Formats: sequence, structure tokens, C-alpha cells
Amino acid sequence: MTTFRAYRDGQLIPDEPASSAVDHPLTTAMALVGTPGVVVWLDVTPDQLPTLADRLGFHHHAVEDAMKTAEIGSEIAQRTKLDRFPGHVFLYLYRSAVGPDGSLVLRELPVFVNPSVIVTVDRANALDVGGLMERLDAHPELPRYGVSALLYGVLDMVVDSHLATIDALGDDVDKMEDDLFDGDSDADPTAITRHGFYTRKALVRMRRISAPMRELVTGVMRVEDDDQTPIAPGLMPYYQDLYDHVLRVNDSIEGLRDLITTIYETRLTKADHALNTVMRKLAGWAAIIAVPTAVTGFYGQNLPYPGFLKPWGFWFSTALWFLVSGALYLGFRRRRWI
Repeated sequence: MTTFRAYRDGQLIPDEPASSAVDHPLTTAMALVGTPGVVVWLDVTPDQLPTLADRLGFHHHAVEDAMKTAEIGSEIAQRTKLDRFPGHVFLYLYRSAVGPDGSLVLRELPVFVNPSVIVTVDRANALDVGGLMERLDAHPELPRYGVSALLYGVLDMVVDSHLATIDALGDDVDKMEDDLFDGDSDADPTAITRHGFYTRKALVRMRRISAPMRELVTGVMRVEDDDQTPIAPGLMPYYQDLYDHVLRVNDSIEGLRDLITTIYETRLTKADHALNTVMRKLAGWAAIIAVPTAVTGFYGQNLPYPGFLKPWGFWFSTALWFLVSGALYLGFRRRRWI
């Protein structure tokens, strides 16, 4: 399915709403491309991209990157990036989400931009078309700035997905922090450790796609020689707000990674403390038990000793190990060893 919107001088062209290929085929959208004062947004499938790229003059390296899939053993097909080619700009973006099982889900979103058209390559429903249209409708002043405004809408949706993902991962980390000091928790320690490892791994993957977004956004905002997509001054506050959101994502990732490391180290410290407590208790009881063992062993020898074969010898030995054991017990209790 091909979805597109066309604007003339910032106004949605009548009778050309977001439509499917059944009512408005790709050729209808292409007929509007290049019309003076008209900008077009096209959302196409990967199999439609080669033909479209030939008609719009997209560089073959950019098309190759957009079509590439992740290799075996690799988590992503391309890094997040911004490449400038003669006549157009190519961006490789990722939308993120947290799956039902708590795993991180990344969806590739290649984007091509030239002065009159922006093309998003929707792979695996990476782009929320309805959500993007709602954003554009909520800010009717944006389309008059041209393709840069449409690109802002796409970037804003991508960064918002990163913010939502970080918030979800932050909730997981907060729960891990609460469970750390929950003495009544009967959760499996192995499961808790595994969950913390997977959360940290998700943060590492998020950092891999979000860290380059800082350079990407500044690259879009920066004016180059023969720039094909200059940012209008009236659009700069929107991009500045977008840049602030990117910084917030990266700062949150670093903070959560540090917090998970702290939680892990605290868990190890608690385990060491618990082990030391057990060892102290065992040592204390072993010392107490050793006293009657030593006394009865002494009085059980086959040689004469004071009180040998005397009734008072039995009572003296019994009182001795009771007194010494009691003294040890009170001393250990005072020092909180047992």
C-alpha cells in the first residue's frame, strides 16, 4: 500500500488526502512531484523503492542501504545516520518499542528527502502513518515550511518512540530497585539477575541507535553549501525542541545504565554481607559446641584426674561446660554474631 499527502503552499491539496494505492496509485502521487509550490510525502514499501528511486534520482548507495537487511548475528542492518547526496538527503532511522515480553523491538525506517518530496520506506510497519497525519493536522502551520516540516514530523515521531521506550525501561529499573530492598520478596534470584541483564542489554541497544541521533539532528539543522533541505528560521524552535528530546533520551540511557550497575553491585554486596553473617553464626555456634566436646573429652579419658570416679567430678565437668558455653553465647550475642 502507498500512502501519500500533498501540500501546495502549506495547504493540503483538496481531494488528495492520505489514500491507498487502490484509489490513488503511485503514479498519481508522482504526477504532483515537481509541481511548483507543491511538496509531497510518500510512504512506500521496499519493493516499490527501486522504481521510485530511478524516477526521483536517488543515489544507488542510499537505495542499497535502505534495502539492506540485518545480517546473521547482527542486531541492526545499518547504523543511525545522515548522508548527503547530490540533490537529496538520506536518513536511516529506527523506531523503538518494548514488546509484550519486555524485550526491545527496533524497526528500521529509511527516509529520502529532496526539495519537493520526502519518501519514507515503511519496513515492518515502522512508521505510524495515522499518528504522523494527526501530528501534521495538529500543527497546520508546519506544512508551509516545506519538506523540512514533514521531516520534522517523522523525526519527532521517531524520538517520541525512543522516549516512550526509555520510560518503559525506566519503570523496569525502578521495580528492580524496589525489589532489591524488599525483604519479603520470594522471587527467584536467577530470574532477577537475568531480567537485569536483559534490561541492560536493551539499554545498550538503545544507546547504539539513539546516540547518533544527536549528530543526525544537528546535521539536519546545519546549513551546508548547496543545501537541498534548508531549515527555515520559523522551524528552528521545533528542531531545537527535538534536539532537547534527543539529549534527554541519551542522558536517561546513561543514567539507567549507571543505576543498573549500582543495583547489581549492591546485590553482590548484600549477598556478601549475608554470607558473612551466616559464617559468623556458624563460627559462633561451632565455638559454643566445641566447649562441651572438649570438656567431656577431657573427663572421658582413661587416666585419673581430679574428681576421677567421684560424684562431684561429674557435676563439676557439667557445670564447667555450661558456664563456658553460656559465657561464649552471651559474648557472641552482645557482638551480634548469633
